[in-house]
Amino acid sequence: MHNSFSNLAILIPAFNPNQNIVDLVLNLSILKWNEIIIINDGSSKESQIFFDALNKIENVRILTHPLNQGKGAALKTGIDYLNNKKNELYGVISADSDGQHLLEDIEKIANEVKNRKNDIIFGVRSFDNETPLRSKFGNKITKYLLYVFNGISLDDTQTGLRYLPVSIFNAFLTLPGKKYEFELECIFAIKKLGYNITQIPIKTVYIDDNKDSHFRPLIDSARIYLVFIRFSLTSLLSFALDITIFTFFLSYLDSIILATFIARTLSGLFNFYLNRNFVFFANEKNSIFNHSIKYLVLWLTLLILSGAIVSSFQGSPNFIIIPFKILVDLILFLLAFYVQKNIIFNIK
Repeated sequence: MHNSFSNLAILIPAFNPNQNIVDLVLNLSILKWNEIIIINDGSSKESQIFFDALNKIENVRILTHPLNQGKGAALKTGIDYLNNKKNELYGVISADSDGQHLLEDIEKIANEVKNRKNDIIFGVRSFDNETPLRSKFGNKITKYLLYVFNGISLDDTQTGLRYLPVSIFNAFLTLPGKKYEFELECIFAIKKLGYNITQIPIKTVYIDDNKDSHFRPLIDSARIYLVFIRFSLTSLLSFALDITIFTFFLSYLDSIILATFIARTLSGLFNFYLNRNFVFFANEKNSIFNHSIKYLVLWLTLLILSGAIVSSFQGSPNFIIIPFKILVDLILFLLAFYVQKNIIFNIK
């Protein structure tokens, strides 16, 4: 005997779906939901046959984007619709349209809501040897970056099976991003707003090696990691400038500390300008003093650490000192990203 979930809605974004979405919704319709919302995100005419079939299922509402806008935009359209009826709801469970989420797992999430209706709930997959490489790789990278730079520990960062309480709807509607990066923005917002994330194990299902997924590993990963990529590029330029200046002055001054100070001063000014204006876009005029002071403290800290650590090799040949300095500065680079993103420019 299945449960009734009249205080929960189901939200499924769909772009060029196939029979899997019809099978999923037919299974879902066995249960009593407040409503099942399908977002037709600018799908092709060939997919209309599946939306016609969905229209015949009781308690299903289809919202349509004339043009494809992306998964994030589709999720926001559904959340915005449900926001107008949130007095009837605990929240919404989002699921993917490709058949990867089973009825039993969606029901498992819904049952967990009874005890945790104000929490965020993620259905998390295990990533074993049968997981497609692009899915395993993308999740591993995101999991690592989230933990190192944001202190967020999640077993499955890219799961589309999520419960969201109505209390977070307004915050999500203001988030940037229209495509896959929106789901990562949601994770940042969850942490910033202080919500708990409950992780529920679900079955890992990949149909035909996940070929129906519209996730493009290179393009969409670039969108997701865009801030880190920009930071890496500007840091690489600054690092090249720093090493060049350091090598030049080390040859003439024969002092690691003095060469480090000159190189860090010039490359630091260059790096601050790029990061403030082109990486974190925190270029409001009224905040430049505050940003400058915090950056100066970070800069001095990194300068002292780099100089002190590398100076332990004072007297060694340059071909040993310079590679060691590169290794030290690579580690300090990771520290610098975390501090600038979360403290100096406060990008969440």
